[in-house]
Amino acid sequence: MKNKIIYLCVWIGIFSFSGCSDFGDINIDPNNPSQADTRFLFARAMQGVTSAVFTSAPAPSTDTYDPFSQLYPQYLAEAQNIQYTEFGIVDFNMGIYYYTFLRNLQLIIAMNQDEKQKATEFVMGMGSNANQIAAAKTLEAFYYMHMTDVVGMIYFSEALQGDQGNFTPKFDSQKDIYTALDAKLNEAYTMFNEKETFDATYDLLYGGKIAKWKQLNASLRMLMAIKLSDVEPETGKARFVKAYNDGGIKTNESNLRYRYLNETANMNPLYDNMEVSKRKDFAPAKTIIDALIAHKDPRTLSYGVPNPQGKYDAVPFGVARANISAYKGKIVMLNPKVYAMDATITIISAARMLLVESEAAVRGWITADAAELYKKAIKASFEEKDFKSDIAKYENSDPELLKKLQDEYGFITNVDEYVAQANVALTGTMEEKIAKIGMQRWMNGFMEDGIEAWSDWRRLNVPKLTPGEAAAGTIKHVPYRRYYHLGDYEVNKENYDAAIAAQGPDNFETRVWWDTKDND
Repeated sequence: MKNKIIYLCVWIGIFSFSGCSDFGDINIDPNNPSQADTRFLFARAMQGVTSAVFTSAPAPSTDTYDPFSQLYPQYLAEAQNIQYTEFGIVDFNMGIYYYTFLRNLQLIIAMNQDEKQKATEFVMGMGSNANQIAAAKTLEAFYYMHMTDVVGMIYFSEALQGDQGNFTPKFDSQKDIYTALDAKLNEAYTMFNEKETFDATYDLLYGGKIAKWKQLNASLRMLMAIKLSDVEPETGKARFVKAYNDGGIKTNESNLRYRYLNETANMNPLYDNMEVSKRKDFAPAKTIIDALIAHKDPRTLSYGVPNPQGKYDAVPFGVARANISAYKGKIVMLNPKVYAMDATITIISAARMLLVESEAAVRGWITADAAELYKKAIKASFEEKDFKSDIAKYENSDPELLKKLQDEYGFITNVDEYVAQANVALTGTMEEKIAKIGMQRWMNGFMEDGIEAWSDWRRLNVPKLTPGEAAAGTIKHVPYRRYYHLGDYEVNKENYDAAIAAQGPDNFETRVWWDTKDND
């Protein structure tokens, strides 16, 4: 209870830098506090990491509701609507990333570098200057990496220069952005000092543990480096080796996680959808459920609950609105722990990173046992998804249903036995091994970083994903990128046109820089 009270106080502080005062404050703009505090700036900036899992603008904003990161990899199907078909999830609004999360991080860095502010209580309350700058730069890279992976060229070198009068920044190439982010992260890594402080209360991601921030930093570098496997493999290998040697996330204790709280402070957007509004728009897609079943995968229990008939018959992805009624009352629904009000969600997991390292080992980028990394990753995923707790619930509440499920689907709960299956064992050619690694990354990634899962599909073509039955006639495949938002071309047309000329048409067909191969 004490921790929840502290956490709530943090959230109250995020949106109110100052409390009530006397009439001397009557001429102060409450929406533009005269004195920022890096603790609150950090807490707000950290809140945005959930956007990689399920995009819904954090309170008090209500202008962003866009669950594409779970729809594009076909983790979720819409039980009420349809996916990028009749209405379309088309353009990508980067506004909140720039004017909220990145702006906060830019201000944190500036305050920690400013001679007049760096030693004040509004800065030092969060911790040492070096650790604040390093953490801010690491989070900056997290956002920029995801943004450029969605649309390609974005504002970077001239971003956030409105105070200097630059309201029409240029779009930088993804290649240049990746190079700059790798350098930024390496610089930040050297700045982290585990002997100095970082406020645990306002560090909503790692509770002030600098060692874990360093692991996140190295992990982001590996995530970018592995994407260069087709476009610039030698550069990717060099960057990967450096990050791997620095040490990324290897255990679930270091996972990048975020904990929601409640309707007052910061509620799980899926809880709002499933319980508050009673819409129940989302359900596990047949794509992911069928793949799990084919692998006799016990994580099935953690992702969804069987339908009223005791079956794992999931709703197909992209069903036409006119046909969706045929599935109501007969489909797999989300496991309630996924949409709990105060759920803790995982964004980047040890399982993902170990599987990325396994791919690097298969490619010969690092000297490591690819099969051992692969097995460790699956074990970490089994533990993180915690299907054993779901089994225990069935044992207590409905043992007959549990037996029926086990008899029909034959879930293999022992890691050694699971990995020994022909469709799981890391055997075959390099391409076959990488395909199995990619499949395990995708199956692990349910309700984790969906942008990374979509990136895996674009690069590896694993699994085989196709649009739903109701896809508009012009949509022949899962999008390779998203369109720019109208705000990018209405007020910055000249630079928008330059980006299109350099990158390609502003549509689903154009590929981002590191994505070079057509998908089936």
